[in-house]
Amino acid sequence: MTGTSLREVRTFRDLQALSEAAAQEIVAIARASIAARGRFTVALSGGNTPKRTYELLAELHRSAIDWLHCEFFFGDERFVPPDDERSNYRMAREALFDRAPISADGIHQIPTDTSTVEEAAESYERTLRRLLLVDMNEPDTIDLVLLGVGPDGHTASLFPGSSALKEVLRWTRGVDAPTAVQPAVPRVTVTLPFLDGARNVMFLVAGADKRRVLGEILSRTESALKYPAALVAPSGRTIWMIEQSAAPAS
Repeated sequence: MTGTSLREVRTFRDLQALSEAAAQEIVAIARASIAARGRFTVALSGGNTPKRTYELLAELHRSAIDWLHCEFFFGDERFVPPDDERSNYRMAREALFDRAPISADGIHQIPTDTSTVEEAAESYERTLRRLLLVDMNEPDTIDLVLLGVGPDGHTASLFPGSSALKEVLRWTRGVDAPTAVQPAVPRVTVTLPFLDGARNVMFLVAGADKRRVLGEILSRTESALKYPAALVAPSGRTIWMIEQSAAPAS
């Protein structure tokens, strides 16, 4: 199984402790990225787990980040209007964008007003490449990607058995509505080529329903390859932030 150049696994007593540590790590990566390249680029995750991290960034770290030099993207999005309660953008807006001094020009949401989900994916592909491929000699795609893991081992909207897992060139794909997880709506997702180009990948995982799958993924055995989250193998740094109930038995 392909490994990463640097993998860290950290376990926390509860979601609050995980979120506090994740927020601090994001601040550190943001500051280092801005110092090195003049900006910080990050792809946000949706779902319930990262919400508290976003809130803490705005509540506790407002003055620690140069927000005007931050560019926010998304790792996936449900194909619903941006004000829909199922929208990943809406969650990020309420938890972070509306609370921190972030420029609207620095927020790059996945469009959901196109005729089809594939048109949305193609549009976002153009956005990512236009804004992130500023130096053709720079192989990395983005400074940080935040990800979660589902009980079925999916990450972003890359689901087990999906044809999107076979993508080798494109950075985005439209995917059908999943049958094993909710909400059952079509989605746009980034692909493994995009994720593997990240300088940093941070998985935020909470909940006892993730424990079995996470144990296999972290074992790095061949059996783990059936889980999309196990296929993410960036050349940079991977940080696993795990709430205690999701942590595999040692």
